[in-house]
Amino acid sequence: MSGRQVHLMRTSYVDKKRFNRRAATQTFFLRLFAGVVTVIVLAFCISSFISQKREFDRLQAERRQLERERNQLFEKYEDLRSLNEIINTRDYIERIARDYLGMLRPGDIIIQID
Repeated sequence: MSGRQVHLMRTSYVDKKRFNRRAATQTFFLRLFAGVVTVIVLAFCISSFISQKREFDRLQAERRQLERERNQLFEKYEDLRSLNEIINTRDYIERIARDYLGMLRPGDIIIQID
């Protein structure tokens, strides 16, 4: 082999080493970039999940409060409805007329005790 051929072989070998190093460096940075992007996306997903969980818990608490309020209002409605039914009866009207208005039916006898 001549000196020129050896020199070309060495140059070729050195160029291949440089190319391999450059390719390895590019692969490393590409993988590093992909890893960083993956971590950022994962952090965003976790953050989003946590905020949605908090919102869900808040809405659940509000729902329970509204259900309690609804039940209380329904009980009040039932009480008022039954009172309305009683108020519209003849016996109740007569009782109010006698006790609060001092009215009598024809033929009633008044007895006063001092």
